Amino acid sequence: MNKIIGAATILMVAVAAFFIFFDDYQKNNSSSIASSTATTLTSSTASTQESTQAVSDSSGDMRPKDLPQIKSNDWRLVLVSPDHKIKQEISEDQLTTLADGHMVDKRIATSYEALKAAAKKANINLHLVSSYRSVAYQKQVFNERVSQLESQDHLGREAAIKKAKLTMTEPGYSEHHTGLAVDVVDEKWLSSNPDMILDESYSKQPGAQWLQKNASRFGFIVRYPAGKENITKITYEPWHLRYVGIESAQYITTHDLTLEEYLTQLEKWEGYEH
Repeated sequence: MNKIIGAATILMVAVAAFFIFFDDYQKNNSSSIASSTATTLTSSTASTQESTQAVSDSSGDMRPKDLPQIKSNDWRLVLVSPDHKIKQEISEDQLTTLADGHMVDKRIATSYEALKAAAKKANINLHLVSSYRSVAYQKQVFNERVSQLESQDHLGREAAIKKAKLTMTEPGYSEHHTGLAVDVVDEKWLSSNPDMILDESYSKQPGAQWLQKNASRFGFIVRYPAGKENITKITYEPWHLRYVGIESAQYITTHDLTLEEYLTQLEKWEGYEH
């Protein structure tokens, strides 16, 4: 009898040991599978991220890693220039009037006010010279200038128009039609230049230098930079700012680009984005 009980006890211990071993085996195996799965997923994610960052075009050129993921047709990037006529004028309900009476696209008003406030903290009081202008108003001013040149310089109509274009933008081709462009100077300079004759020498003024360094923090760029006249078709204007959004402005400024060059990059890589 005792032998039977002893044998039964041994059997029970053996069975218990088996189940303990089997349970531990399952846990360890499950942990190993989970670990393997996690490693696979992590590897897959890393591979996908690396693939996105390392995308290249058919020629093997690599997409700049810091190039913003923004579409070239974004409203902030609309291109209006001597070579690109505005396709559609901004509607009146999209405009807002700033405290100084100038009008801009209401989507950029807060950004401009923030720029102005930051400049004031740096002891620079910005003065807005020009902002939104309708095509009709530009046409009126342009035609007045042409008529003036015809009478004063005794020029024919075509010659007068050609000369007018040297200092003015033809109606329909001005960035001011968009409501996204502003001409800005500092009041200290303005007080010493009542005739407000703007030329590239203004770039040496503290106000212009501050704008060059800081405008991008608020989404603005110096639209017509020095040395890029062959691209913009406009002479250097350190006072002319254009809103493009913070991300785009910082990229353009960092890489010393024009809006035209930036759009070319965006358009090139749109077809290769993941």
